[in-house]
Amino acid sequence: MLPLEGRKRRFGDRKDGFRVRNIEPMNRIEPFVMPEKNDAWVLFEDTMDITHVQEFVRERRRTDMPDLTMYHVLFAALVRAISQVPQINRFSIGHNIYARNELKFAMVVKKGMGFDADRTIIMPRFHLDATLPEVKEAIEKEVNAVDMEAKNVKEGKKTAFDLLEIALGKIPTPVLRFVFFLLRHMDHHGLLPKALTDLSPFHSSVFITNMGSFGMGSVYHHVYNFGTLSVFGALGKKQIVYVPQKDGSVRKKVMINLKFVVDERITDGFVFGQGIHEALMCFMHPEKLMERPEKVIQDTID
Repeated sequence: MLPLEGRKRRFGDRKDGFRVRNIEPMNRIEPFVMPEKNDAWVLFEDTMDITHVQEFVRERRRTDMPDLTMYHVLFAALVRAISQVPQINRFSIGHNIYARNELKFAMVVKKGMGFDADRTIIMPRFHLDATLPEVKEAIEKEVNAVDMEAKNVKEGKKTAFDLLEIALGKIPTPVLRFVFFLLRHMDHHGLLPKALTDLSPFHSSVFITNMGSFGMGSVYHHVYNFGTLSVFGALGKKQIVYVPQKDGSVRKKVMINLKFVVDERITDGFVFGQGIHEALMCFMHPEKLMERPEKVIQDTID
């Protein structure tokens, strides 16, 4: 099930989204008050107890999901949150608000562990009612393609995103400046070819980076002015915390910090709070993600 699946495009809609026509007056004028995304950043932060998540991941690795990671659980939790709070899958461009018609995430992966190892970006797609195993499968399909490329570097194999990066990087600076001026103008009016937005991580529902994988804390990462990305999340390194209990004992907990930067123009802070709360609750109780949601809520945009 995809966002607004089966809905037909109307005048004012885009290839990548449907125009939201029932927004409140304040939300209507916000894109004019804050024309750029860097005008409209809002920062969210939370620290989570992942002791249970770790136990869940270890148990599943021993049984039916040998390669499961907390990264998979986080992605599944975000998919589940969007299935319940669909407004966070919107974007603002051209002074209008749109509901995205797909669920596409973006993440950076390294083609090896060395300092000189290349990196690329994978962009798995998900259905709104996806379970944790299905989310894991979609991510692994993208990662495996990169792994195969890494094993065949000598043959010069590249992902489509890599080829686009290389092609753009070879353009002389004055011409490249004009190319991006043209791309921004086309995107502003919804004229970018779907082939380009499909390859662009800047046209994703959510971008996630795992800073903890190389021993760093989470950061507030900007959402790019270019494109339609509205949510960027960063996962930090694990920390051991000893928490005093009421009976005088001390309990060991594993904590992790997660930070989000969002574009406030797409919906109000209460809705963002509900969405992030839903994601964190699902992340800390991953058993829920093994089953499909009882109900998928589609965005109401008319």
